[in-house]
Amino acid sequence: MILKGSQRGYGRRLAQHLLNATDNDHVEVHVVHGFLSEDVTEAFAEIEAISTGTKCRQPFFSVSLSPPPDANVDIETFEQAVDRLAEATGLQNQPYVVIFHEKEGRRHAHAVFSRIDAETMTAINLPHFKNRLQALSRQIFFDHQWQMPPGLRDRSLKSPTNVTLAEWQAAKRRGKNAIDQKALIQQCWSVSDNRPSFEAALADHGYRLARGDRRGHVIVCHDGEVFTVARATGLRAKTVKQRLGEPDELPSVTQAMDDHAKDVRGQFGRMAKEAHAQMSTARARVEAQRRTTIDQHRLERARLHDAQAARWAQESADRRTRFKTGLSGLWQRLSGKRRAIMNQNEREAYSALRRDQAQKQALINAQLQERRMIEAHRTQLRQEAFGMIREMRSERDALIEKLTASRSEPRRRRKRLNLEAKQEPGFDL
Repeated sequence: MILKGSQRGYGRRLAQHLLNATDNDHVEVHVVHGFLSEDVTEAFAEIEAISTGTKCRQPFFSVSLSPPPDANVDIETFEQAVDRLAEATGLQNQPYVVIFHEKEGRRHAHAVFSRIDAETMTAINLPHFKNRLQALSRQIFFDHQWQMPPGLRDRSLKSPTNVTLAEWQAAKRRGKNAIDQKALIQQCWSVSDNRPSFEAALADHGYRLARGDRRGHVIVCHDGEVFTVARATGLRAKTVKQRLGEPDELPSVTQAMDDHAKDVRGQFGRMAKEAHAQMSTARARVEAQRRTTIDQHRLERARLHDAQAARWAQESADRRTRFKTGLSGLWQRLSGKRRAIMNQNEREAYSALRRDQAQKQALINAQLQERRMIEAHRTQLRQEAFGMIREMRSERDALIEKLTASRSEPRRRRKRLNLEAKQEPGFDL
């Protein structure tokens, strides 16, 4: 599974993020170990209270554990991964919290460790933790015979459309997909060989090339979003400058935004908006189905939890009745039968615990499979929307080419081409 860790502070914000049931289908607090409280927020407050006796400003080490999307990973596998990453980073004796998240048909976990050693009142150093987590991630993929992502096998094969958390959150606030935005910019870069052609390719999508505050090349979208060319294309700033030249002749970001405000988006913008409107109804229907499914799954898990709790209480009561009282109880102790009964009860309790865990895991796997089908439908709708936009752009380019060619044709030929263009439905330049 993919392991991504970071040192951080602000325990209350971290707790709010991990316990956020709005952006996640399911949130389950699995382990709160080594704290006085069993509440996540109060446990993080304990870490921050201890850290005040040190100079550490980032007392938390937070790690996300993401298995492959199509893998059904049980709780024991997650627990083993948490133990291995604690050993790899030197945090095996530290208090920690494990929380499960389920979102978009995927189940992953978050493990948060305290970096503060309470005995020495010092923060545990985590040298090269990213490399250690990456090495452990490869080993876990190998141990479970999962297909390893290309970027994990070789960093040079890392997908150029990978985005950071900040980029994803910025795009999310604007209702966009950051991966699609970066892919679109990279497509414009690939079809151009100089600055004018790159500017023309960007203009087709409502983007403008501008001069950034640090004298670098940036891209300004019509809604005010600003992208760094080097980061969006995955290239070095020197390589970008070699193709685009010095940015001094480009307008500033403010000027580009003013030009966007004055400029009409054009035919492509109108068609893209129309395509979005056509897909919105279908997407809303799928979203309603997703929310209904999530509510139903939460109800099923609550019922299973209550049923297992009632069964556990009944089975525990039945096991207690095996112990006699009075003289019979004394005889059980003297004869050694009480010890045999205790061992039997422990075996049955452990077996019942494993049974309940397996039953819960089976329900989780079935629900994940159902939500993956819904997520696949959502992805298909989004891809269809982008495919529709690409198709409309191709039709527009073909019509422009046809109209351009008609200018050099004889008058009769030109009239026929104009008549054919008028007969094409639903497309107006």
